[in-house]
Amino acid sequence: MASEPETTEPKRARRSRPATEGTLANHLSGRVDPLTSAVLVFPLFVLYQIGIVTSSGQNGVDFTTRALIELCQQDLSTYLVVLGTLVAAYVAVLVILRQRESFSPRAFLPVLAESTFYALTMGTLIVFVMQQFVRVGPGLWLPAASLEGGGFDPLEILVISAGAGVHEELIFRVIGVSGLAWLFAGVTGEQRAWIVALVVSSIVFSLAHHIGPAGEPFAFAAFTYRLLAGVFFALVYQVRGFAVAVYTHFLYDVYVLSSMAL
Repeated sequence: MASEPETTEPKRARRSRPATEGTLANHLSGRVDPLTSAVLVFPLFVLYQIGIVTSSGQNGVDFTTRALIELCQQDLSTYLVVLGTLVAAYVAVLVILRQRESFSPRAFLPVLAESTFYALTMGTLIVFVMQQFVRVGPGLWLPAASLEGGGFDPLEILVISAGAGVHEELIFRVIGVSGLAWLFAGVTGEQRAWIVALVVSSIVFSLAHHIGPAGEPFAFAAFTYRLLAGVFFALVYQVRGFAVAVYTHFLYDVYVLSSMAL
């Protein structure tokens, strides 16, 4: 009995995730997915968690560390053990993702390259918008962070910037933009809900810098600048993903604080 000819179905081309190959072209082919973003951002989280042990750069919206410190009953040894466990788990996740060919360490490079471009151009773009539409001079927007006593040292700059990048993007973009957009979607529709979420989260983001014991005195120029910065970060987050927004925020703060410390 003659055997029937074997038929083989053509394999579907599998579109790799942005971080799978670690190339710039592949990175730009789509928004960085949440899992990859978490993997890329975790080193900044660790830098911040270790840094606040030796510096006073704890971020104002950092509720995670406060909860972690309370969980460890304010014991430094326990805190470091928990942090070491998190790092070990992170390494294990990296190994598993690498074995499954769903992540490449080279993915850090295109994220850093893209984020650096945004960080270096964001200030100029915002100042241009302020000059054209708000009529505020470019010299008025600079943050009023205290530089008494010689300013920030390099470690403090990295810790403060990492804390701002991770925690402020988590609170104001992931929860503020995505959370509010999800909440309002059933009432206004998805597109309008996202616009409302962008505006509200950006206003709250700017106001947060003027609230609390460490808050700056309110100034219209500074408020407007940070509001527009919040819009910029929200657009980066929505279009490019959480990791790119975090590193953009981190690198921008490093640039600004380093310039102010000179």
